Amino acid sequence: MAALLLEGLRSYQLQEAEHYTQDVRMRLGRKTPVDPRLVLIGIDRPLYEASDFGEEVLQSAPVLRELQKTFPWSRAVWAELIEKLAATGAKVIAFDLIFASPNEGDPSLRDALEKHKDKIVIGCSLSPQKTDRGDVLQLLVPNPDVLPSSDTDALVQDDRVGYVNIPEDFDGVVRLATFHQTGEQAGFVVSGNVVLESLAARILKKFGRSETIPATFDSVRFRYGNAPGYGYKVHSIGDVLEPKSWARNYQNGEFFRGKVVLIGPTADIFHDAHHSPFTAVHDERSLINKESRQMPGPEIHLNIIAAALHHEFLREPARFGTLAVIALGGMLAAALSFVLRQPVKRLVTVAGLGIGYWFLAQWLFNHANWVVPVAVPLLVLVLSSSAIFTYDFVLERLERMKLRHTMGLYFSPRVLEAVLADPGSMEPRRAEVTLLLTDLRNSTPLAEALGPQGMFDLLNRVFEAQTKAIMSEEGNLEHFLGDQFLSYWGAPQTQPDAADRAARAANKLIRAMQELSGALPEAVANLFGYGVALHSGNVLVGNKGSALRLDYGLVGDTVNEAARIEALTKYYGVKLLLSGDVLGRFKQHGGPRRLVDRVIVKGKSEPVELFESENACTPANYAELCQGYQVAYDLYYFAHFAKALLQFENLLAKFDDGPSRRLVIRCAELAAVPPENWNGIWRMESK
Repeated sequence: MAALLLEGLRSYQLQEAEHYTQDVRMRLGRKTPVDPRLVLIGIDRPLYEASDFGEEVLQSAPVLRELQKTFPWSRAVWAELIEKLAATGAKVIAFDLIFASPNEGDPSLRDALEKHKDKIVIGCSLSPQKTDRGDVLQLLVPNPDVLPSSDTDALVQDDRVGYVNIPEDFDGVVRLATFHQTGEQAGFVVSGNVVLESLAARILKKFGRSETIPATFDSVRFRYGNAPGYGYKVHSIGDVLEPKSWARNYQNGEFFRGKVVLIGPTADIFHDAHHSPFTAVHDERSLINKESRQMPGPEIHLNIIAAALHHEFLREPARFGTLAVIALGGMLAAALSFVLRQPVKRLVTVAGLGIGYWFLAQWLFNHANWVVPVAVPLLVLVLSSSAIFTYDFVLERLERMKLRHTMGLYFSPRVLEAVLADPGSMEPRRAEVTLLLTDLRNSTPLAEALGPQGMFDLLNRVFEAQTKAIMSEEGNLEHFLGDQFLSYWGAPQTQPDAADRAARAANKLIRAMQELSGALPEAVANLFGYGVALHSGNVLVGNKGSALRLDYGLVGDTVNEAARIEALTKYYGVKLLLSGDVLGRFKQHGGPRRLVDRVIVKGKSEPVELFESENACTPANYAELCQGYQVAYDLYYFAHFAKALLQFENLLAKFDDGPSRRLVIRCAELAAVPPENWNGIWRMESK
């Protein structure tokens, strides 16, 4: 039992759910006090306009002219800012910047760093780099014109340098802080016994609060002060350097006396923002999807420093304690099954226990700095209770299984579920669905080569492969029509991940069809071909037919358009085409894909974007093909037909690529007779 629980704790979904409950406690619970001794000066834009400062102001403060240039500005800006803040009596002046590349004004910054070295901290960074040997860490340090040093070990031990890296949990959220690490921990970017200190650690030491820094070299969990933008006000660097604002808003600098002043990028354009417990991340594996604002890196540094100043670090129970809490949830569920025989009372009690435990966890978080597990113990309690409830319905379940087996010979699983749960759901209605349509090529030559029985055997093998692929992703089977196969997701019940399921089914189908092709005699395999199309849209779905025979299925122009798209797989020489409509419904990013073409299919007036995604029939270096094809297609789209022709010819020669072959022919025609009013969309004159 303990081994199973440990294995469960390692699963991504359970860890992500556990982290989510911790983040909720952070949002609802007690916060670290916002410390007035900590000030954030933000680089809130990459350049200032001429209208931001009058000419009179520029004459009195020439450094403002540098802000009217594109970032990175002259280092003289930072030198001027240091002098200005130091003169006011600021206790610590720190930069969430690295100054790695040489730039104008470096000598001025170097002099300021030397003059005020007792109160200055600047950044270095552990930066991952891709090499032939894999990902390695490299140390980015200030360039020699800023901090002269030929010895990296000595440079990182300079008390003016701290690393700015902020560790993230596996889900991309910042909940931890590391104050120092050895060169060995950092991947030997310096000698193994050399200690690197974080920007926060350096600031705390120069602030005279070394005792607040955790002694451990491990990461520690800290309590935030507030949501992004609600804790530490961003003071614009332009306001600080502008004389009138300096006098009016900052009392000629008195505002900064005795404080820690952190300068760093806060504008979105600098991409120095992170997910915090006040935001939620969504990737292809995530269970939670909630849009919220990210927190700038400098603001996170201030939250870490404030947590240290106020001793707001959080603790987690040891693994044994976690397992004990989880096991207790299962034992409570078992005990309730004996004490409370009535299902309603048992459900109410389970709900009450869950709510009570949540309030206990919140109390421990607020008053004892403990982060106890919540998601997994409650899940064990609920699952154990559900398992016991299931036992009460075994006989009824067996009867329903008999009925399900009989009806399953006629209905797909999802349609069957809807019929059993609500017979009225079969009535016609509008629905958003994702269609998968496939068609067998060369049916007539195959029938002639195989004969009637052989052709039926082949079709049955094809339909078997297709059905398994669809059913494995909870798809519905519309019909087998000759050698054509239509399936769908999203009806009779909605499926939020319908497009993702359809894409996975398409890839499984293609793999199965390729395996089937490889098992056929060579003469038959040479004739064997197929195309697969994915398309999404609105259809009418429900019972159709007569009083004597009903059939549940789809009606609508979306089905016709899917058929047109499938036919174009042969035109472009690919196995799989996806419409832009289905691509826009993906919840998961998936592998490489490319925009194949923008066309108006036969019988339609609106264009459709056609995509191909990586599958069992695409080349091994498909990502490279996609990149090259995008370059060529952009040239074609913007009417540079001759240049596009050369690019497509190169792709055709290198990859023997079907779409490139089609675009070579088209570009040659368009280059010879350039069209008028070209809009990049090709009209198909045939189905």
